[in-house]
Amino acid sequence: MSVKQPTFGTRELYDSLAESLNSDPTWLVKAKAMTFSMAHVYRYPDDTQRTFRMEFRTGKICDVTEFDDPADLPETAFVLRGSSDDWRDMLVTEELSVNVAMVTRRILVKGKMGTLMKNIPQFNYIVRRLIELDPVVPGDEPG
Repeated sequence: MSVKQPTFGTRELYDSLAESLNSDPTWLVKAKAMTFSMAHVYRYPDDTQRTFRMEFRTGKICDVTEFDDPADLPETAFVLRGSSDDWRDMLVTEELSVNVAMVTRRILVKGKMGTLMKNIPQFNYIVRRLIELDPVVPGDEPG
């Protein structure tokens, strides 16, 4: 039985992430102190944006919400913004590492840096899990 790959840049990817992390005992121990929200903002070449907000409660993702306009986001502890190409390079092709993405500001981070630094292992775990979900880029599906 094969598992359906989630589609890159969609809520489906973040719902799959929630299901995967919430059933991972290693993650639940590692992230038990995580009680805050985080959003990933994708900026597309036509200037449209898609935003995916995750609400963490003691490490579990208890809610995933999609917004067409990042201005509609409620208060969110961390907002990571980047072009859809940069997100793809980080989460699909792995041509861009998390560290390089942030240092070069290809992925911009807004939030409390102390909390961010304290949770770097958890953020890296989330990115690794997104990569492991092996998302399909629309138009790249095998035909």
